[in-house]
Amino acid sequence: MPFLQGYVYPVEDLQPLHDLLKEWNLECTYQTLLDELIDLKILAIMKVDYHTNELLKNYPLGIKILFSNNLEKWQNSKKSSSMTSLLPTTLDKKLSQEKLSSAISINLGEILNECSTGLMINDYYKTNHKFNDNIRTLLVDTIINYVITKKISMSVALANSIADQIADIFPTEVKDSYFLKYDTNKNPKGKLYAKYYNSMRTLKNSGLIPSSNHTKRPTNPINRKHDLHFEPENDVQYILEQIKHDNNCSFPDLEYNWKATTQFRLKSIQTSTSTHDILNNWSNYKLPLGYRLVDIDFNTMYPSCSNLISTFEEKSEKIINLLDEKIKDTLSRRLFESLNEPTADISQNGKNTIIFYLLHAIFIPTSIKVTRDHTGKKNQTKYSIKDSQNSFIVFKNSLVPTPMNPQEIIVYFDSIKYKVFSILHAIDVTFKLFHLFNLEYPPQSVLVWLFIQKFFFSINTKFDVPCHTLGQIMSDLNN
Repeated sequence: MPFLQGYVYPVEDLQPLHDLLKEWNLECTYQTLLDELIDLKILAIMKVDYHTNELLKNYPLGIKILFSNNLEKWQNSKKSSSMTSLLPTTLDKKLSQEKLSSAISINLGEILNECSTGLMINDYYKTNHKFNDNIRTLLVDTIINYVITKKISMSVALANSIADQIADIFPTEVKDSYFLKYDTNKNPKGKLYAKYYNSMRTLKNSGLIPSSNHTKRPTNPINRKHDLHFEPENDVQYILEQIKHDNNCSFPDLEYNWKATTQFRLKSIQTSTSTHDILNNWSNYKLPLGYRLVDIDFNTMYPSCSNLISTFEEKSEKIINLLDEKIKDTLSRRLFESLNEPTADISQNGKNTIIFYLLHAIFIPTSIKVTRDHTGKKNQTKYSIKDSQNSFIVFKNSLVPTPMNPQEIIVYFDSIKYKVFSILHAIDVTFKLFHLFNLEYPPQSVLVWLFIQKFFFSINTKFDVPCHTLGQIMSDLNN
């Protein structure tokens, strides 16, 4: 069995797998399955034709046919067994038996095989082994049309079941893209829920089905304070006095003292009530090189996280391919194409700026801005791509006001100005400020910051806003 760093083969499957193959009279394939790290769980989700042919490509045709036939029968028997033994707690402890039965009454495979669009979706996946956004939209449309036509009510259990089936039938798809339930006080998210309720709203507004009034439950705000545990250092009072009162201390000495008191300071920040209090208590953050102190504290908070600056070059090609595939906005498309114009005089710093600037055209804001006019009337406005970009980076008229040639880069934070020399460094510092000071990402650009957090820093927290688009893109980039 090969060794793959970060993956542990479930050794408890070795004997059951051998026994199963022996039952099929196919013990000859046992070592091949081990070499390919196939356990019982993977065997249960293998595609009978596609994966079997790839696995047994060096075996005679008779062995392939025998293996495929036995695998299909075994998978079907497991599905039947799991359906009859399924309990409400498998999906949601609060689901009623009625909701559960409605969830398992829909067979996605049958839905797709019974309509021309479904058959074309299946054929597309067999050829390309992945979906694009247009195919995902067609898939969801097909499913929701069936649900509405059959007058089936959408429920948490139903959406969860359909999303599971999608991930089983099309392994490169991410379940969270179709259904995401992350908090008991929040409404479910994902393409299935969104399409169903948008369709139902259209039908109600047109009078095709009667409407009903529902009272929206109030939701409690989430405290953004991180819940990391810090144990203050012992016997550091003298060092703290030096940090706070020794104005003649050199910056290298300050850094040394700063590293010796990180746990104490992080505990202090954790219990502070405002950014103003933190900066008054730890005024060295305001120094021109204060971002280096931010870096020290952040590295204590997340000692094993990835690093934006060191990984960007390796990951930037994937980002560029993503931009090329996903950007639809005309102005953004034109700016993207300028990257490859032979006559364009763009520095590497300018190219990096454009890349981050264009991420906002992929992670389009979903937040709503609520304002009131002079009469008190409430108005709702959806944030635009430009709103997202402006909350992320501002080009001042005193400089060259475009992303192509940034000349002076400043991180502006609570009246503090950190002058840095690359867009990567500026984003790195800003990201660390958000997390060190327990700050919310701007609602206009929250999805871009979440992408940076997850893709470049590999950090996940319980405060992350769920986004099915982000989940699918992360999966595509990591595969």
